[in-house]
Amino acid sequence: MNDELKQLAQDFIILPFVLKVFKQDKKRFSKLKTANVYLSMIDALIERIHTELTATKQKLYTKYLLDIKRIGNTTYRWNSRGNSGTIKYSSEDLREMTREIMRRYMKGTKFELTHTGW
Repeated sequence: MNDELKQLAQDFIILPFVLKVFKQDKKRFSKLKTANVYLSMIDALIERIHTELTATKQKLYTKYLLDIKRIGNTTYRWNSRGNSGTIKYSSEDLREMTREIMRRYMKGTKFELTHTGW
């Protein structure tokens, strides 16, 4: 796998975890009285990550003809043009990559206050 393909595969694996964490955070923040700013930011993050995940999937399938399936808690199998392999992460690796991607998206996402109620 070349570097671009490795990054796409990693994003394909990690972005669903990032989405899940932000959706869980949204539920937690929605219970707070002063959550409006956080909810607006989380909504923008979820939308941006969802768009990125869709683009990543499309690129993997159309440009590289790569299919990735989860076969265990931390193990994934990939198939492309007659080649295949396994990608295995530790739980800690997955957590750390999720944190890093969350930070990256939080720094680069602009949002407007869409939730009101203060």
